[in-house]
Amino acid sequence: MPEYRIGYCTMHRSRFLRGADMDAPKRGTVPLAELFWAKVEKTDGCWEWTATKSPEGYGNFWNGKGMFRSHRISYEWAYGPIPAGLQVDHICLNESCVRPDHLRLATNSMNGQNRSGAYSNGSSGVRGVSWHKVAQKWQAYATLNYKRVYLGQFENKSEAEAAVINFRRENMPYSEMDKRKEIA
Repeated sequence: MPEYRIGYCTMHRSRFLRGADMDAPKRGTVPLAELFWAKVEKTDGCWEWTATKSPEGYGNFWNGKGMFRSHRISYEWAYGPIPAGLQVDHICLNESCVRPDHLRLATNSMNGQNRSGAYSNGSSGVRGVSWHKVAQKWQAYATLNYKRVYLGQFENKSEAEAAVINFRRENMPYSEMDKRKEIA
């Protein structure tokens, strides 16, 4: 039904008032893959999701049936369904990346191994290293399969960090950050 004020139907009046493209195709006529990839900025490295993101930084995409994580959709289109009980891990440590070769399947434990750094409430700024007030030394620890592994106390932070990195390299194969890091 035409709008009496400006001569547009409801859909085009809404577009006009928002300043949107008046000639854009009607929703549902564009293939989902085209809509999806239009929201991605492809570079030589990560393919960044540029549309709606969760507070944690993961891309969100409405596929006509519901809201889904963009990296999961990208993985499924490239490799097939995600088996029950598995997650899609970002090898590149970038939550908004949807490049299929930067994604891999992982259990929750494996996904937890691949962290980008220290916890936000950590005192040292180094993952797995904290200051022991009583001993006046740096202590190192790692969490493997939901169990905390104590690695000892050290005089300086760099020794503690080296101990943690060595442990993760030997026991946590999904920890991409530690593979790239130089040990002092």
